[in-house]
Formats: sequence, structure tokens, C-alpha cells
Amino acid sequence: MEPSILLWNRLEPSVSNESQLENALRFEVRDALWMLARQWQFGELDGEDAGTAAFARVSSQQAPISFLGSAEANPAPFTINSSPIELPIERTVAVPDLHLRMEMGRHWFRLVKKRLPVAKAQTVSTAFRRNAKFAFLAPGPGDRVDQFQQAHLMSDEVRLQTLETIAGGRMIDGFALYKFLKSGVKASSFTQPAQPDEALDRIGEEFCQWYERTYSQSSIPVNTWHLQHLEYQPQLAFADGSPAGRVLRKEEYYGDGLGWHGYEQRANWNAGQTAPLLLNASRPTNETVIPANVRFRGMPSTRLWEMEDAQVDFGSIRAASTELSKMLFAEFSLVFGSDWLTIPLQVAGGSFCRLTGLTITDSFGRQQELTEIQPDRNWSFFQMPKLNSQLTDWLFFANSDEYTQESSPIEKVLFLRDEMANIVWGVEEIVSDPTGGGRDGNRLAAQVAQLLASQNSAVASPAGQSPAEGWVYRAGMTLPENRIPFIPIKVVPGQTPGPRQVVLQRAAMPRISDEFLPVRVRPRTSILGNTGQVETNPLPPFYVFEEEIPRAGMELQLVWKRTRWLNGATLIWLAQKKAVGRGEIDSNFRFDQLTRG
Repeated sequence: MEPSILLWNRLEPSVSNESQLENALRFEVRDALWMLARQWQFGELDGEDAGTAAFARVSSQQAPISFLGSAEANPAPFTINSSPIELPIERTVAVPDLHLRMEMGRHWFRLVKKRLPVAKAQTVSTAFRRNAKFAFLAPGPGDRVDQFQQAHLMSDEVRLQTLETIAGGRMIDGFALYKFLKSGVKASSFTQPAQPDEALDRIGEEFCQWYERTYSQSSIPVNTWHLQHLEYQPQLAFADGSPAGRVLRKEEYYGDGLGWHGYEQRANWNAGQTAPLLLNASRPTNETVIPANVRFRGMPSTRLWEMEDAQVDFGSIRAASTELSKMLFAEFSLVFGSDWLTIPLQVAGGSFCRLTGLTITDSFGRQQELTEIQPDRNWSFFQMPKLNSQLTDWLFFANSDEYTQESSPIEKVLFLRDEMANIVWGVEEIVSDPTGGGRDGNRLAAQVAQLLASQNSAVASPAGQSPAEGWVYRAGMTLPENRIPFIPIKVVPGQTPGPRQVVLQRAAMPRISDEFLPVRVRPRTSILGNTGQVETNPLPPFYVFEEEIPRAGMELQLVWKRTRWLNGATLIWLAQKKAVGRGEIDSNFRFDQLTRG
């Protein structure tokens, strides 16, 4: 077979000839009749006796928040210009650690040095350093009983070293001074000899104001934290034109930012309220603005020969027959998107607003007044729940501060269910540090266990015991001391909160030794009720509703928050945050153990 020659050829555009690209990209319309037919097909030739909205006159009624608080406490006056709404709602009474106590003491000496003459300031400072009421005490070695009873303190090396450094009058406990001053004791009563001194008393007042202003520690806190629910439950009151005003309540607020949603109306502030609240008057507003069409990225163009930006691929929408929300969104975007107008309205933050009137003026000069859409029992959007079958037409603008800074958790507690033991464990995962931060609670518990084990090993074994007889019987095992149990108890009317049949009560695990009497293990975190008082003082009861601890568990954090507000002030407050836990826990109790000693 003779070989043959195969030739291949390919047609392709040449970029060297620019006229070829121009012809391909040119959109030429040569048939006017075809152009009109396509416009008729797309509905562009259909005319309506309507004009374009040219002006809109909006009438509204705005009412600022007058009172803020909770149902369990008296309402407190509030203005949005002083602080964000989150501050009085989330503010928690701080239990100062060593770091904050030392800072308060340093600031006291700074004020004394700045406000008094040099000689007098030195005399006053020396008197306060020598006063035993404000002195930090360095723990001594103690006997074996003290080491056992104070094992959680004696095993904390960081705390011991810090106390040894600041003891002996080197620093004073500023928080102890603050408590004396707030109880009515004058600062001049601590000098030697004690005699009235108006200048020093004014410094004491300035010192208290500095602490409360810097750390947002009001002497009368709003207290919206519901201890049994382990959540914030704030209430807001504002004037809506009625004599009683309007009260809104928000439940299940976890400290993650207030929004406009989730509020329900209440008939009054609480069941025992009789006197009406002195509410601030609402403010009517009237504005004339130019409305604009609603636009969104990738919105289909209303003109036939206008090219869209194609940033949204509507062709990729795959909606099933049961996905009504997706089908409604697609229909609105493709069919009715150009029929909506947006009208700007200035609303003061932290206020309640309602539209009282809306008049549209079109391009032909005709005016049309629009009526409000009243929600019914089947459908309501951006509306709050009804109260006593009354329709509500107010909307809350919370003006939540989105630029709040948060510290790392200084305390963290995990509430975990133990279904086998039928209890709930409050595991202190992070405990406050003497230097102002947080420490690992498991590591602190391990240090306590190590100290107790060293004490047990120091006990001499009975004389004449052979190695084969070194068996030890233990009735039960011990658990890490950062686990605080919550046991279910029956509700007692008048003593435990209700209405419930069973609630969880904070209990205590014993610190057991063969030599000494058992000691109750107390919590180290303020989340679980540590008030920073003397160890011998009994703690107030702590109850939690059983349904608040789900099977997945629950997590509580204590953090510092900081923001810069409208008046230029820097605000700092201590707040709690709630989140979902990590699941269940198995305490792994074991009883009647026989081991080698």
C-alpha cells in the first residue's frame, strides 16, 4: 500500500486582526419590527397609569428606655447616653482577686500623695500601712491540722509567694478599705491619733467613686441575672402613650449581645407593683425623604437590553417542593424585586419606634397615604408577641454595642450531668489567678491532692508490720476538689424556689483524712457562690432549676468587657456568658477498695 499524506486544517480567530473581535462583540439590531416584538413579549410595552415615587413623608413616634431591670428587683432609671444597654444588664458584682486589691491599695496611696501636703501624706500613708485591718498576711507553716483544713490555700504556690511579697505593710488591701468606707466609716478614723479630717474624708469618697466608675460597680446593681435559670432576664419600660406604659421582658439572654428580637410584653413590672412608673415622654418625628429602589447584588435588571453584573447565579437555585423559604426568596428576587422601595428613617438608639403615617408623592404630584399592615394570628413579621389579644406595632432598636472587647475567661465552670449518680457536677475549669488572669482548675486540684498525699505518706506505719500485711481498705474514692456537686432535692415551700417539684442544690464533697475531721470543700469561683469571705462563714444556698442543665451540659464564663461609649467614656464591667457544654460526665465512683498501702 502506497503511503498517503493527510492534511489537517482548523478554523480559529486571529488576535492580530482586531476587526474580527469587534464584529463578534457588536450587538447590532437591524430589524426594528423584531425589536418591538421582543419588547412586547417581555412586557416592556405594557403601560400602567402610575408614576414613580418622588417623595415620602414619614411620621413616627419614638420613646427612649425609661427604666431597666428585672422582675425580681425594683426598676432603675436608665438613659442610653450614659452607657450601652448591656452594661447595667450584664454587670456583675466583682469579687476582687489579689491583683485588683493591690491596685486599689496603690491608687489610694496615689490619691493621698496627690491631694495632701508631702509631710502629711507620708504620715497618713504610714498609718494605713501599719493598720492591721488592711494588711496582707503571709501564711505561716502551720501545723498538720491547718495544712489539712487549708489545703486549697497551702498548696497554691503562686498565691503563697504573692502574699509573702506584699505582706508586712508593703501593700494594703484596697478592697478592705473600700468596704469600710462604704459601710459609713470615715477615712480619718484610721489615722493615729484618730481625729476628724475633712480633706482625708474627701479623698475616701473620691477613692470609692474611682473604683465604682472604673469597674462599673454600682452600690445598687440592677441584678438581672436569674440564679436559678443561670441566665439574664432583663426588663425594659418605655412610654407608648398609654398611662401604664409598656414593659418588655427578654428571657434566655446569655450575654452575647442584645438584639431587637426575643422580647415579650408584660402587663406591669412585677406582680407587686402598684405605683405607675414615671416614664419619659415619647417624641414625634416628621421627615421628608426621597425613596430608592431596593437593590441587591446580582439583582435582575428591569430593562431588556441592560446587562446584569451576574454576581448571583439564580440558575443554580435548587428548591424542593417543601423549601418554601427558598422559593419565596427566588420569586421575590426575580419577579417582585423591583416593586419595593426603601425609605431611610433616623431612629435614636435604645428606643422603641412605631410609624404613625406614611404619605407617598409620585412624579405626577399625586399623594397616597399608606395604611399600616396589621398582623393577624397566622402571620406577623418583625412583630413582638401579643399581650391580652392586643396588637403591637412597636419595634425595639436595641443599639447593641458591637465593638465591645472581651478578656480571656478569668473563671469558667462546666455543668455536666452524671446520670449514673443522678447528680450534676460543677467543674471549675478556670479559676481566677492572683495576678489578674485565670488558671487551670484541674492543675490546682492536682496540687491539693499532692499535698494531702504527702501528709498521708508522712504518717508512720504501725511497728512490727510485715510487708505482706500492707493492705489498705478504702470505703470510697476521693474526687478532684474542683468538682462541686449539685444534688436533686424536693422543693420545700417557702425555703426553696418554685414552682417546681425538684431542684438542684449545691452541696459539698468532704476532704477526708484518717487523722482529722472531714472538711467541706468550698468552690473557688464566684460563679458557684464564692464571695471572698472568711472560710468559716457559711455560704448562702445555691439552687438551680433542673431543666436548665441539659444532657449536653452547660458552660458559664466570667469575663471583663470594655467599650468606648457615645460620651467618650471608657466603660469596663464584669459579665457572665453562657454556652452549650461538652456532654455528660462519669464520676467513676468506686467503693470498698482493698489496695496495697
